[in-house]
Amino acid sequence: MSERLWFRVDDVLPLAEHAASTGAHRGIRQQYRAGVPNQAALIWSHDADGDWLSSNGVPRWYDADGADHRVRAETWTHTATGATGNPIPTDDGHGFLPLHTEHVDGRRNLLDLLRYARRHGMHWLGLHPDPASETTGDRYRVSRSRGDISPPLATWTPATVTSDVVGGGAYRAMVATGYTTVSRARVLCRFPRFAVQRMAAHLDALYPGDMPGEHPRLRFDGDEVTVEWEDDDGLDSRWVEHDRIVPDANRCYAIGAYQWPWSRVASEATTRATDPEGRSL
Repeated sequence: MSERLWFRVDDVLPLAEHAASTGAHRGIRQQYRAGVPNQAALIWSHDADGDWLSSNGVPRWYDADGADHRVRAETWTHTATGATGNPIPTDDGHGFLPLHTEHVDGRRNLLDLLRYARRHGMHWLGLHPDPASETTGDRYRVSRSRGDISPPLATWTPATVTSDVVGGGAYRAMVATGYTTVSRARVLCRFPRFAVQRMAAHLDALYPGDMPGEHPRLRFDGDEVTVEWEDDDGLDSRWVEHDRIVPDANRCYAIGAYQWPWSRVASEATTRATDPEGRSL
């Protein structure tokens, strides 16, 4: 089980802005169970498909298919038991997240924290499930790098994996046996540094022949890896940092974890990887 639920700030901030700007707010069970007045808030809900954040603003925000707009906290699932990495709320009231709570110690409220994170390139919001953690300033954490990526009890086995995001390139990875990502049922991977270097070189070779935003690029910043996507407004283009990955205790990188659909290569014999000296792995 993970310590926190993790959401992309770029996905959550629009929900918060919606709730803060609407003239009315829905009264829902999370608010009633929290025992607080009706106010602008994000709502954390849990169902069979995962854990979600949504806005309580009225008029409500609907997707094109008529469903309420909401964002999911992506995590792993254990295929044998159905267990997932997200902590489950022990009470519905824990899912009511007011945007404008003021703190005597001068901490930012949730809306201001999300705005600050967006301005300063903090890509991730980590939500602690226990509302009591707010008194210690630990309920919300913004960070350039996501935490709680790997299942703590997983066994990792070598495999060759690929994804459309990297233009079909095949790379040697360590894969969590018996685990998949919760949303796309794809494998969960960690890559040694040499595989990330090969991946970075392959992505560089795709540019500028590909379309703007078709593929990312990877850059090493010391021991960390930045994931950048090209932003093109029709007049100019620039590369924008989308994520930052730190190496784990085994010096491996969870490139694209929960965001890129990694899958095993059907025939690893035809895509054998090599290390930087050309030795087969």
